Amino acid sequence: MSNLQQSNKKATIVQLTRFERALVLVTPPVLGLILGYFVPAIADWAASLPWFPFQGPLKLIASIQAGWTVIVTAFLGLIAGVWLTNEAIKDSLVITISDDEATLSIKSTKISFSKPDIASVFMDGKQLVLIGRNGLELARESFDSTPAPIADAFIGHGYPWSPEGDPFEADYRLWVKNTPDLPPALNALMKAREQALLGKDAESAKEIQREAGKLGVSIRDKGKFQYWRNADRIDKGDRK
Repeated sequence: MSNLQQSNKKATIVQLTRFERALVLVTPPVLGLILGYFVPAIADWAASLPWFPFQGPLKLIASIQAGWTVIVTAFLGLIAGVWLTNEAIKDSLVITISDDEATLSIKSTKISFSKPDIASVFMDGKQLVLIGRNGLELARESFDSTPAPIADAFIGHGYPWSPEGDPFEADYRLWVKNTPDLPPALNALMKAREQALLGKDAESAKEIQREAGKLGVSIRDKGKFQYWRNADRIDKGDRK
């Protein structure tokens, strides 16, 4: 099943395939239902282990011998699975590409980028990256499906696709605390972003990344490390 769809305006939509969406819709609720059903048995076993945490709640669950207990816990597991499914669908990226602009939709956010403003498009692992004419990243969003249709769609609409990946790969430098080549304001942003990443606060990390972009610096992550580079303007005819 292809995850490319043609609309009446000949825009191309790239998103999860129907099979992938079906898996996302079905898997968490089913797993939640199964896990919930076995919660009383698991609680009874865990409560017998003195070193296991949450002994109070576990002993309380294990002490309830009523037949309806498994029904309640299974139902709660199902509800939790449905919630996870809803969050996963909201977090999945939908890309709409036309000859004039590219639109990225995720959660309740929809951002469009004019084709002339895009200097390079590429995949960085599982992330779609758009770079602007000023050399800074316009967008970096995760895409959990097969990346090949993304390349086909952008190339088909005449965008500057970079099959080799980031054209600025060699320009990135490892950030360490109080990097002398960065002004204090940017070092402070990088430090704050490091704390956000350690706290798994993705939204704050992304917002700080945007703030760094306003100061002319692009940031990317490799494992637990942050890398940075100064903006390098791309004009027509320059590298793509």
